[in-house]
Amino acid sequence: MLVTSGIFLGILILLNTRSEIAYWHLAAAREHWREADYGAIQGHLSATEEHRKQAFDLLEQAFRWSPEDSYLLRQRAQWKLEAKQYDAALVDVNGLLQADSDDVPTLELRTKIYHLMGKHSAAVADARRVNDISQTSGYPSRTQALNSLAYAKAIGKIELDSALREVNESLVSGRNAAILDTRGFIYYQMGKYDLALRDIDPAANEIAAALAALHRDSGLERRAMPDLRKFEVAVQQRNEDVAPIFYHRALVHEKLGHTAAAEADRKRVKELIGRDGDESLF
Repeated sequence: MLVTSGIFLGILILLNTRSEIAYWHLAAAREHWREADYGAIQGHLSATEEHRKQAFDLLEQAFRWSPEDSYLLRQRAQWKLEAKQYDAALVDVNGLLQADSDDVPTLELRTKIYHLMGKHSAAVADARRVNDISQTSGYPSRTQALNSLAYAKAIGKIELDSALREVNESLVSGRNAAILDTRGFIYYQMGKYDLALRDIDPAANEIAAALAALHRDSGLERRAMPDLRKFEVAVQQRNEDVAPIFYHRALVHEKLGHTAAAEADRKRVKELIGRDGDESLF
């Protein structure tokens, strides 16, 4: 029994050591990915590509030490998505869902991948699955799940009548810029541009006010995050989150013939994310 216990303990120590080594490689990979994100913001494209390559190489080394680690697999899927390697990202996500078909973050990640691949019906199916899980588990919240399902339908321009019902139900328990933007975008996809502007305009104004407040407090925020790279990347990620609202309002303004307003919103999008808005911005 003592011999068996010793062997068992040795195996545990070995497994823990292998996992620790894997996560050392992951930490180094993340440093390179952060450098890549920062390089992209600065317009240093060759440096960005090199850092992304090194990040992927280090992540593969992590897999050699812990090949069955789902956390590493999710990280690789996320990075492949960001690198626009959608087919490869989908392979990794499908692998994760084989192990746990009801994992909400992975389903949400696959929803985004499907949208970017133009497979909107598949994206809606995953969003519907998340909504079903929400009804039985409470995670994510009903407000979030309903809004996500409605937004998935709006992006694909499918099942818009049910999307409108779902976002209206979401608005009963929570009213914020994101949900108003969803309903406004649904109305836009329906061709109801006046109704769309009635929702998206206050949503965009709310976000604009929040960004202005953040800008006024940027010195405090900057001191709280002394690493310039982390600060710049965090700001860029936040901008990516809110830019779709201004892009959606630009689309509505264009349909209503509000040329100057549409141009102003498109300019705001480019200022926020460094590129023009397009159908991949959602």
